[in-house]
Amino acid sequence: MAGRTHEDLEERLLHRLLFFTDAVFAIVMTLLVLELKPPSAINSQQEIVQLANQLIAFVMSFAIIGIFWAAHMNTTRRLQHFDWAVALTNLIYLLPVCLVPFVTRWGFTGPVAWTAYCGVMVAISTANVALTLVASRDGGRLEGGTMLRERLARATRGASPGLAFGVGLILVAAGQAKLAYTCGALIPLFIMLSARLFGPTSQHTAAGAS
Repeated sequence: MAGRTHEDLEERLLHRLLFFTDAVFAIVMTLLVLELKPPSAINSQQEIVQLANQLIAFVMSFAIIGIFWAAHMNTTRRLQHFDWAVALTNLIYLLPVCLVPFVTRWGFTGPVAWTAYCGVMVAISTANVALTLVASRDGGRLEGGTMLRERLARATRGASPGLAFGVGLILVAAGQAKLAYTCGALIPLFIMLSARLFGPTSQHTAAGAS
């Protein structure tokens, strides 16, 4: 009976962790919309460009936050019980996530603003990789048998946005600010590279099918 009570407590704590994280993501996405400030009137080309920059920044941030939320769900969906190390790492992961509306409002206004934006995205991606590794540590103690290849696949997928925006930081430092704005387009390329390097081989697929 006592064992069952302990299991119920662990299950409730795990659910609280996941619900809290989902709530933070939902609030961040809502704040992204609230940060959009439509002009009372558009009287110049500069105001049109400014509005377009805000909308582009919003769409990009919304899509990237969606990617991070999906990655978090993929990491935590197989957790079997609550773990304080995962909870602490998850909280660290949410810290830079909460900064996304701020740097998005800053938008594409210049190299300094874009450096801050890229820095936040790199921080989220780094924390996401840390969460993945902590949640699957000890041979998959929390997930019931995570193999090394799967850990590498998850970690490199989680690192893809950070690598892409890391390229953006390098381009800004090199004085290529306009080119740095396109670094988000590298995310699918890094994800495909991860799948190419650490995706399931034909041998693994056959073994799984059998």
